[in-house]
Amino acid sequence: MNKIRNFGRFYALLKKHPAIEKDEIVLQFTDGRTTHLREMKAAEYIEMCDTIEGKPRPTTAPDDQELRRARSSVLLRIGRLGINTIDNWEEIDRFCLSPKIAGKRFCQMDIDELRTLVRKLESILNRGGLKYIQEQNRQEEDRQADAMIQATLQSLGARMYDPKYLN
Repeated sequence: MNKIRNFGRFYALLKKHPAIEKDEIVLQFTDGRTTHLREMKAAEYIEMCDTIEGKPRPTTAPDDQELRRARSSVLLRIGRLGINTIDNWEEIDRFCLSPKIAGKRFCQMDIDELRTLVRKLESILNRGGLKYIQEQNRQEEDRQADAMIQATLQSLGARMYDPKYLN
């Protein structure tokens, strides 16, 4: 479980700092949820004790990790829509810059915007994907087919005037 059972560290710190009120500090670190130590989450308890001891808060690591997870979730869904996400930042940015998607470059989005985008992309996936991606794929197939036809016609045209084939 994610609960603390031994509160000795807290009470030792409280003894060293008599100006700190137990209920007030617990309330502060649980965002007003409770005044009881046993109802605190382990992370809240550890953060509270570290703060009382004067240890610096590790603010960048969890946020960076959360941001990386959110970005990874978005890239996974963009890949499912048919956009190549491997070192293809121009296309990812072009996709994200669309006002219907996010209206922002991928690298400029914060965690909340990325989470919103995940929900939007999930909705798009559930409805069958993007029409314009399907249209682009269809156009590319048509271009390839036209190129093959042109090459075949050129090859046939060249043979028509070749003396070896005229007889």
